[in-house]
Amino acid sequence: MEQTVTQEAIKLKKEKIVRGITCPSCGGELDLGEGIKTLNCKYCGTLLAARGSGGSIRYYVPKKLKRDDAINKAFGWLDSGLAKAKGLKKNSQVSEAFLAYIPYWRVGADVVGWIFGQEKRTRTSGNRTETYYVDVEKKIQKTYDKTYSACDVAELGVKQVNLTGDDIHPVDFETLQHDGMLFNVISSEKEAFDYALEQFAIESRNSSMVDRISFEHLDLVRKNISIVYYPLWVVRYTFANRTYQVVVDGEDGSICYGKAPGNNLYRAIMGIIGTGSGMFLATFFGIFALGGSKATVVAYIISLFLGIFIMKWGYKKFRYGGEIVEGTGIVTEQPKSIKQAKVAGINKNEAFDVAKNVAASVVIGAIAGAIFNRR
Repeated sequence: MEQTVTQEAIKLKKEKIVRGITCPSCGGELDLGEGIKTLNCKYCGTLLAARGSGGSIRYYVPKKLKRDDAINKAFGWLDSGLAKAKGLKKNSQVSEAFLAYIPYWRVGADVVGWIFGQEKRTRTSGNRTETYYVDVEKKIQKTYDKTYSACDVAELGVKQVNLTGDDIHPVDFETLQHDGMLFNVISSEKEAFDYALEQFAIESRNSSMVDRISFEHLDLVRKNISIVYYPLWVVRYTFANRTYQVVVDGEDGSICYGKAPGNNLYRAIMGIIGTGSGMFLATFFGIFALGGSKATVVAYIISLFLGIFIMKWGYKKFRYGGEIVEGTGIVTEQPKSIKQAKVAGINKNEAFDVAKNVAASVVIGAIAGAIFNRR
């Protein structure tokens, strides 16, 4: 009898039964074994999802790409495009390549509601262009399912992954640790959840394109959050005595984040072509617009904006062409308003340089116009 009691005690100790948990539906007391993710209440039959000491339910995506395949994918990216340094693939050497399972918060929700306000519109009457606003009401109905990094990914640069069509299994830490490096979750579930839901609301609001919002009501329903460990191959290589890295998706082989030295000749040519073409377009029709017809004025305005755009493009190619950074895991901060969305991506330095180019174009156009008018 004593031996039976001892064996039963050892069994309970190994199973680590958690007692004192109540069913949220009927209030019945439940006994939960550690590691159990879902169970049915033995009193009312309600299906319940269990959360252990780790918090959110955790899953993982199994790797499909082998080490050699990941290296080939990385070198294929190095050999693509004219913007990268000449001979990059031929003269690069792999210093290390390893698999890492990175945890990501997977947050989903539906945003439904209404936004009332005014939309900005323009109309032309004679030689005048008038701006006016019309009352609009927009229905919001959007579904979001996005990922956010749950650890520090500054070194890897992959802030999001694509889970569309991936096989997702309950997490098996023993398998993950055997396959590669396993990163720990360091961010708060509440902070990640609140941030994601706020981003969903901002994106839904901006998608309505209402310039003046007078009233809005947005509800977030079917909210859920979980952790997904995602396989990423980190391939580090050396080129010209400098180390760079490419992060390859371990599931589908896409480039999540890649950094490579740029082609200085290419960036110089693009900078010259962009600046020259942009200044030509910004000043060419200005000669005919001075005292010309309405059609030439409209053509000058269009060419001016097109010239500014080309100059900005050429400046970016030259200014940021020293290093090429590309990948599906790169995320830019979402603007919080439509106004911010329209000017997103232009910082103070870029705006100053573009302004200088425009000012130079205007001066050149004015001088050229005066010369032609005298003749």
